[in-house]
Amino acid sequence: MNIPKDVTHLEALQELNVAFNSLADLPGCGTFSSLSILIIEHNSVSQPSADFFQSCQKIKSIKAGNNPFQCTCELRDFVQHLDQLPREVVEGWPDAYNCDYPESYKGTPLKDFHVSPLSCNTGLLIVTIGAIVLVLAGTVTFLCLYLDLPWYLRMVCQWAQTRHRTRNVPLEELQKTLQFHAFISYSEHDSAWVKNELIPCLEKEDIQICLHERNFVPGKSIVENIINCIEKSYKSIFVLSPNFVQSEWCHYELYFAHHNLFHEGSNNLILILLEPIPPNSIPRKYHKLRALMTQRTYLEWPIEKSKRGLFWANIRAAFNMNLTLVTENDDVKI
Repeated sequence: MNIPKDVTHLEALQELNVAFNSLADLPGCGTFSSLSILIIEHNSVSQPSADFFQSCQKIKSIKAGNNPFQCTCELRDFVQHLDQLPREVVEGWPDAYNCDYPESYKGTPLKDFHVSPLSCNTGLLIVTIGAIVLVLAGTVTFLCLYLDLPWYLRMVCQWAQTRHRTRNVPLEELQKTLQFHAFISYSEHDSAWVKNELIPCLEKEDIQICLHERNFVPGKSIVENIINCIEKSYKSIFVLSPNFVQSEWCHYELYFAHHNLFHEGSNNLILILLEPIPPNSIPRKYHKLRALMTQRTYLEWPIEKSKRGLFWANIRAAFNMNLTLVTENDDVKI
């Protein structure tokens, strides 16, 4: 229902009272140039336009409460104009001005109705979503290129799968036991030093060693074998060299051992620097190795034979504590 056209040309009209009708919108003042008082309460005004205030510059009093206002984006500007007007101009504000729709806002005073500009501006929303997508895409691209995120996600996934399979093992088999004093991780290119120098020295001290070529269980995946060996060993020894840097499997072992360090809350890593590693030779995706080389103390293999006695003493000192190892026959203590 609207105001009849033959009434809209009363240019000298100063007061208009159309309360208790079924008007669906506020009348503009284009033809009511002298209108100063408008009473339009108890009508069917649901989405009044903010343009009303632009055409009705001479309004000194408006009474538009008790209408079924629809609290949507279209009403936002109108509410802002009402809230900025003096209380003596807007009669009944704010008590008589409440939301009728939607149901979630029903009964809410218009002064408490707030909606973000983003949700009301489709163009701004699209631009914002596009910007967020670009930032996320740039971040993912950076992580993939600089830190090789897929490599770490693949390792985490394989670790999670192995842990899940472990939970399905009977409880008696899950009892935490240490079967080895040390798990040794090294590049095959450094195997001669490991087998001729490191292993003989450790086994001479009755230190039981876990090696992938003799202790990995056939039938299990490489990742599962790595995790099992690390978890069943008191220490994990990493023989660092340029060859180590180039071995992806060595980084797998380092990753899981470092994760186990924080998971178990123990200091279980021993880093041996067999040959100097130029910082720029470590790929960016192996930032964990970079961090370990910076933050942790490592034992450097001396070229001079006279200094090797101290090197071996430091290795033995790392195992200088009582430790129970579970073997097939009985317990062995060192």
